[in-house]
Amino acid sequence: MKKLFFLMLILDISEVFAQTRAVKNFDEIWQSFYQQSYLVQEARAEKESSSFALARVKRHWLPRVYLSGQILSSDDPGQVFYYNLGQRAIIQSDFVPSTLNNPDREFYQVGIIGVQLPLYEGGSKIAQVSMMESIFHARDLEMEARKSKEYAELSRQYGEILSYSYSMNNLTGLKDELQQVMSSYQVGAKSNPIGNSGLLGLKAVHNRIVGLKTRFLIQIESQKNWISEKAQIDANWVPNLNMDLSTYLEKGLHRETFNPQSNALSANFLEVDASGKMREVEKARFLPRIGLFAQNNLYNGARDFQNSQTFGINLTWDLFNYDSYGRVAEAQAKFSAAEAKVRAAKQDEVIARRNFSISKVMLEENLELLSDTEKLLQEQTRNAMKLFKSGALSALQLSEVINRRVDLIENISNTENKYLEVMSNLYLIHH
Repeated sequence: MKKLFFLMLILDISEVFAQTRAVKNFDEIWQSFYQQSYLVQEARAEKESSSFALARVKRHWLPRVYLSGQILSSDDPGQVFYYNLGQRAIIQSDFVPSTLNNPDREFYQVGIIGVQLPLYEGGSKIAQVSMMESIFHARDLEMEARKSKEYAELSRQYGEILSYSYSMNNLTGLKDELQQVMSSYQVGAKSNPIGNSGLLGLKAVHNRIVGLKTRFLIQIESQKNWISEKAQIDANWVPNLNMDLSTYLEKGLHRETFNPQSNALSANFLEVDASGKMREVEKARFLPRIGLFAQNNLYNGARDFQNSQTFGINLTWDLFNYDSYGRVAEAQAKFSAAEAKVRAAKQDEVIARRNFSISKVMLEENLELLSDTEKLLQEQTRNAMKLFKSGALSALQLSEVINRRVDLIENISNTENKYLEVMSNLYLIHH
């Protein structure tokens, strides 16, 4: 009895303190939750990264400009002759064999500035641009999918807190009525077997109510801690209980769109499309690459300072490269595998959409029936209380009526939680 009293005291204190806590609406929590979500931050960073990659490949037609320089000291015969020639300062004595073979050590400053302009690249860069555009749009959809996932999960958690809170309120009212009955019950002494049996039945129902309230309270605190940690808000808050569950869902998870598939699945299809572009990239290995080039060489040494210019058109064509063979087939195989995987995911989503839609309708009908049953049992409980007070109903019969009411409260809570889960999954499929 002491443990039971202590547990009841904890529950009552928790309910009193809940009244002094700050009320948090769902929209208010969602703003903080969205800003703090690491999943959304990850998707946002991935999108930003792909935007940089897309901007880079789009600049493939721009010329490549390069610069290099050296300061060196050398007595290597070939280098000394070459750099002297670059200065346009070769003299007759440079051709003396002893001078050619054993030149004096010289200091040189050499610089190169050049430019390369691609004219034709086999279509590889154009394919890369198309591929990166698909990846960028996929990352954008992934970010929206992450946002929808976080929204759906938060909506489910917050909705379950509402459901458990409503159930706890109903149990509290029932417990108060039962305590009044037990406190005024005069025939429950052990010397009266029938009366004592009825009192034990009422106490058993009372203990069940307290135990169920404890279970609901644990669920509420667990979900509140999850929300508080994810949203980075003070845990000392309570939900807005001024709306029922259906009104709450109507404002949030009932907002369905007409998307034929979820953003997550659409992102997967775009990634598959991007992998298909790799075939064009690999095919370009077997095609020629043509470009213009120009280069200016600068030579500075002990004899003079001179420069030279070279420009023209270049052609690069791999006539045979073992590393290129099989790459197109490999890209095609990877594309086929990815395509099959995403089509299987689409099948699963279509099946899930249909099953969740059916479950939604069935759960709504069940909740409507449970709501009607709740009204009937509330009326039956009031009548049973009156009959018990008049002596027309025994305590054992009254405990059975209250037990059915507790069964109903528990059933409604379980059904509402299943409904919230179905609605959150439907929201994800439609977004």
